[in-house]
Amino acid sequence: MTGSTFTVAEERELVRLLDKVATNSGFWPSEAAMRAAHGAASMWAPELVIFRRAWRQREVLLRVYEEGAEAFLGMWHLPGGYNRWPELDIQATCSRIAKREIGVDVVFKGTLFAYKWRPGEHPYGRPLSLYVECQPVSDIEITGKSRFFPLNKLPENMVVPHKWFLETL
Repeated sequence: MTGSTFTVAEERELVRLLDKVATNSGFWPSEAAMRAAHGAASMWAPELVIFRRAWRQREVLLRVYEEGAEAFLGMWHLPGGYNRWPELDIQATCSRIAKREIGVDVVFKGTLFAYKWRPGEHPYGRPLSLYVECQPVSDIEITGKSRFFPLNKLPENMVVPHKWFLETL
């Protein structure tokens, strides 16, 4: 490959390790490995936008970020996550994320916006956030860490690109 600084042995080792990640359902062996991978290659990440109508205004579901990137811990955010192998479409990824984050399945309705994170905004590199509207298939349990907010009264302590997007609606 032209311009590569990899030796032939390093390239072979990289291919071997990436093949191993693929056979491990896309899971990285550690947080450090995942951060390095995300810094080298942009990955797509659906951000689930779930609306409800309340008293003639639209509200959006937000959750408190509880695990993963330390920079976002304790902040409100749209439920979301990365696409994983072997998920072949956005519906499969949205279903997995919704079940994990809010305890119910969803139906993917459509993509509202795409946002490529700028350098320094995300601790894992520059993911491509796909803001996708989803419809839950059953009721969502509202808790102190998962609730609906009116679009005109979003919390201050919120993941910034999520807030920027919601303020455009």
